[in-house]
Amino acid sequence: MINFNKNKLINQTLDTYYETFSHTLDTNDFVPEKFNKKISKYIFKNMKRAFRRIDREDRIYQKEFNKKIKEKEQEKKRLLKSKLPPRKSIFSKLFRKKVGDKNADSNK
Repeated sequence: MINFNKNKLINQTLDTYYETFSHTLDTNDFVPEKFNKKISKYIFKNMKRAFRRIDREDRIYQKEFNKKIKEKEQEKKRLLKSKLPPRKSIFSKLFRKKVGDKNADSNK
């Protein structure tokens, strides 16, 4: 099953980081390599942090989504039970005693 919520969040995050990368590429010619490496590490560190946030938010979303699905299934079961006539057990029919019956066994 494709997780559309997580994909949407990832796309938004990557768009912002690609925009950040495009700004750093403009300065690659003017900024020393040492600082470019630091900037790249910083960007990747923040991107990892953003993906962790996405995972956390997605877990919360999936938990709520699954809870809603379970509630809907339980509601359907309750509706089906309410529509069906109540079932009597076989034993109640077999062992019932008739009050006015002369042949009924007594437990005396």
